[in-house]
Amino acid sequence: MQNFKTFPKEDGSNPWEALSSYREVAFTSPDQIKSHYDYIIVGAGFGGIAAALQLAEQRPEAKIAIFDALSVGAYSSGRNAGFISQTQLTKALVGFHRYKLSDHALLSHLNRQAVARMEDLIDTHHLHVQWRHDGSYRAVREEQNLPALKELAALYRRLGAQIEELEGDALSERLGTDFYRSGIYLKDTILDNPSELIRGLASTLLDRVNIFEHIKVTAVNSGPTPSVQLENLLTVSASKVILTISAFVREQGGLNSSRVAAIHSFGAMTRQLSESEFAPFKDLKPWGLTATHPSGATVRFTPYRRIFIRTKIRFAGNLILPGQQLEKARFELTRAFVRRFPSLEGVNFEYLYGGLISFTGNALPLFGEIKENIYAAATSDGAGVARAFILGTYLADLILGRESKELSYLKAHYIPSYLPPEPLRTLGARTALYFKDRKAGSEL
Repeated sequence: MQNFKTFPKEDGSNPWEALSSYREVAFTSPDQIKSHYDYIIVGAGFGGIAAALQLAEQRPEAKIAIFDALSVGAYSSGRNAGFISQTQLTKALVGFHRYKLSDHALLSHLNRQAVARMEDLIDTHHLHVQWRHDGSYRAVREEQNLPALKELAALYRRLGAQIEELEGDALSERLGTDFYRSGIYLKDTILDNPSELIRGLASTLLDRVNIFEHIKVTAVNSGPTPSVQLENLLTVSASKVILTISAFVREQGGLNSSRVAAIHSFGAMTRQLSESEFAPFKDLKPWGLTATHPSGATVRFTPYRRIFIRTKIRFAGNLILPGQQLEKARFELTRAFVRRFPSLEGVNFEYLYGGLISFTGNALPLFGEIKENIYAAATSDGAGVARAFILGTYLADLILGRESKELSYLKAHYIPSYLPPEPLRTLGARTALYFKDRKAGSEL
């Protein structure tokens, strides 16, 4: 068996990147940076890669560059929990009642488009990525959270999603833990290694798009000929600049730019389980689970014989939280892990990290032209790979003037609200308590 280090990597290391079969892919050399491009994309996440794919397909003669401050797949897009939901609903934090059934149906339609596009790229380019049709679970432990689970199940059914309700032993047998009381299984969720997937998709662009890793953009300038300034003081101009990260959104001060805030989330992944540790779970199918309660833990029982866990989101403002918060997160993540897998109490985390996620008051992304020739697609509240991919695709369509009913919907409805969306006293008990960092019933 391969030997792994047994101490946690607390330097921001991404476990998914370390396990990716595409981690050694070489992208464009910095000495190939041109002085001008037709399109410059800031951020090589799922939104940025999707925008580049659409632009390159519709305008094959265009000069396109992507700049990322880190390696592709190292940050938010590449270190999420690895769920791609086709039937996706708004977050429980916002409240299902805020959106019509038609809104949920349209979002699911867009997600299925994104999944179909990615599957086509995987098949066409024979990408060797983790892309598993394993489905996902939503589950609760506390009785007080059962109504929210029932509400969720009913909404999935109204949307025509295939779900299976599971209780007690039936759920425990699927998961290898008796921590949860009730749950639902959603068949149409794909589980992936997000860093591997984004690097694999990016590799399909290498003959058409310049992709620059470890090149920091330090400023974005709007105007008739917009430009970006790089950390080496080089200025690169373009016809259009596309922001798929929120870092420069507030700086632009354009449409709705002040409505994007940030939350900080923490995640961890164990070392590889030994033969004896893995023995009780050897017959389990890999699975992924998210809690119904807004502050509950997300868990992946991965094909790597490792367990990934993410929990405890906090509002971060514009600052990365200090080191003591990571120490607190380690305690909370360890507690959540041991409560679910008490037989693995001696298994330590090999990776432990925190990261920022864009967030808006109503869980709707920022989408559109925010300043002259500066376009932004900043997804919200960890809304997922499919939504980010769709935003990038349709932002490219917006720039190209390719009208569709889907783009019309995005332009009309994707208007983020401020945080919090309204006074806490009107939000309802479950959401209000969440904002106060509720302890009881949090299912950590």
